[in-house]
Amino acid sequence: MGKIKHWLRSMPLRRAFVSLVLVMAVLVAGISAATIFTCVNVQNHILESVTDYQVLPPQETEDEYNLVIADDEQIVPGENGQLVILSTEYQIANLSDTQRVAYYAAKAAVILVPTLLFVLGTIFCAWMFYSVKLKQPLSLLLQSADRISQSDLDFCLDYPASDEMGELCRAMDTMRAALLKNNQETWAMMEERRKLSASIAHDLRTPITVMKGYTEYLSHNVPLGRISEDKLMDTIHNLSLATERLEQYANQVREIQAMDAIPVKPTACSLREFFEEQEDEYTVLAQQHQLQFSMDISGVPDFQVMLDGTLVHRMIDNVISNALRFASREVKSKAGWQEGLLTIQVHDDGKGFSEESLRSATRPFYKENTENDHFGLGLSICNTLCQKQGGTLSLSNRNGACVEMQIQAEKLMPIDQS
Repeated sequence: MGKIKHWLRSMPLRRAFVSLVLVMAVLVAGISAATIFTCVNVQNHILESVTDYQVLPPQETEDEYNLVIADDEQIVPGENGQLVILSTEYQIANLSDTQRVAYYAAKAAVILVPTLLFVLGTIFCAWMFYSVKLKQPLSLLLQSADRISQSDLDFCLDYPASDEMGELCRAMDTMRAALLKNNQETWAMMEERRKLSASIAHDLRTPITVMKGYTEYLSHNVPLGRISEDKLMDTIHNLSLATERLEQYANQVREIQAMDAIPVKPTACSLREFFEEQEDEYTVLAQQHQLQFSMDISGVPDFQVMLDGTLVHRMIDNVISNALRFASREVKSKAGWQEGLLTIQVHDDGKGFSEESLRSATRPFYKENTENDHFGLGLSICNTLCQKQGGTLSLSNRNGACVEMQIQAEKLMPIDQS
């Protein structure tokens, strides 16, 4: 029975149903035929126990017989002018009560048994088809739908059958996995927003405190004439610097919030030409910092890919600008492409990332040194842009800081000129 269930479970729904019906039809037909054959033999055996003819004495004319012949009767001439009537009814009339009951029971069985077998076979087919093909997957689907409706997505819908119900279960599990991924991304985004709000609140405290201190100082001393004109101008200048700092911070907040809305617009781009232009640009920039810069593009093939050059240039610019600030003597970059994935590495010979920076440097407004004027958005922006292009950003230390960016860049197939 287990082998039959496994065989049926591996078949498509339509084929399994047709197979069940055909097998059951053959069984019902075979059993019915055997039953009819047996019942007919039983009837014949019962009738054989009694005589099957009636003898009528001879009459002067045929009209004097006054006979009504039934369909199952036959008249044959006998000896000395007698008539012999062969009749099944005559046989039945001569049966004993027990024989007559057995005869009619066998006769009824010829009709009732095939009918009963047909009904039972239909019920068995429906039950078998439901229990083998529908019961388990429907139960799993209902349970999964109930758990999903309760926002419980941490489960796996496993139904290994290869039929349509198996495909439906796998589609349901794919939907569940997609919902789980979307929820995780939403939760991560909400957590990132919470951290961003906390960082903004913390970083705004300093310029606001400075401005508040200067305004209180001016409000107390200017009316009493305790402040000189030079001191007044110096205080106003400091207030202006704090205001400018606050304005810059507001602009940076606006920029990081607009990252999610930036569209990715890939266009056909010659990969090697793109990186050759980058190498020339940053070689000049490194010279301005009295540093050496090199870019290894030996792993960059000379063909076109689909790439948003503006976003990639912005990513490279942010990472190399950071590297130039922390490098001691040189900055090295390496680019390569393999199987639709573009990899860009930037390495400087500075002191490298601290343990805290390795964990948190991609968060918005993270700064290891709080005394500098940078807002700590470069790596956060690069990380967001990598994710928007189906890639990742990773940080490591390799005799200095190393930033690796990977993004999707599908190769364009050459156009057949023939």
